[in-house]
Amino acid sequence: MTASLTQKQNLLFQSYFTVVLLVELKNNSLLESAYYEDMTFGAQWIKEELRSIGIDNQGCALMTLYAMLVLPRELVLQAYSAEYDDIDVFLQANTQNTTTNYRGDDPTIKFLQHIRNAVSHGHVEFDPNNVVVFSDENPRNNESFTTELPLTHLGPLIDRLQMVHIKYIRDLQQQTGQTT
Repeated sequence: MTASLTQKQNLLFQSYFTVVLLVELKNNSLLESAYYEDMTFGAQWIKEELRSIGIDNQGCALMTLYAMLVLPRELVLQAYSAEYDDIDVFLQANTQNTTTNYRGDDPTIKFLQHIRNAVSHGHVEFDPNNVVVFSDENPRNNESFTTELPLTHLGPLIDRLQMVHIKYIRDLQQQTGQTT
C-alpha cells in the first residue's frame, strides 16, 4: 500500500506504525525477554536505562502525541473534524487547572489546537504519576494557555487519536482498492 501513497501520507503511516510497534513491544514484554537480554547496544548503559524507564515512558508519550497530533494535521484534521470535535469535548471534560487568555477561546476553549501546539513546540511537562502539563503561547499577542491532563486520561486520549488514524487508514485503503 505504501507505494501508492504521497510523501505526506507515507510519513503519517510510518510514524503511526512506529507508535504501534512500540505499543506491541510493551504489550509483549520486550524488556523482560531473553531476546532483549541478548541484545547488544553501542552504549551498554542505554540498555539498563531503557529497562529502568520502560517503553511507555514520557518520551514515548510525547513522540506518540507528535505522531498523532502534529503530523496528520493537514491530511486528517478537516476530513475528520467531527472526530476531532469529540476529542476536544473529551479534553474539556478531563483537563484541569486550565487558564487561557487567547481571544479565540471565547466562548469555547480550543483544547486540541492548544495541546497540538504545545506538543509541536515541546512545551509539555510531566508531573510523574500525576499529570501532563501542556502550555501554548503567542508572545506577539501576549496570549497564553495552560492545562493539565491527569495521566489516567492520557491513554484514553491516545486511544481516541488512534481511532481517527485507523479510520483514516481504512478510508485510504478503500479509496486505493486495497484491504488488510
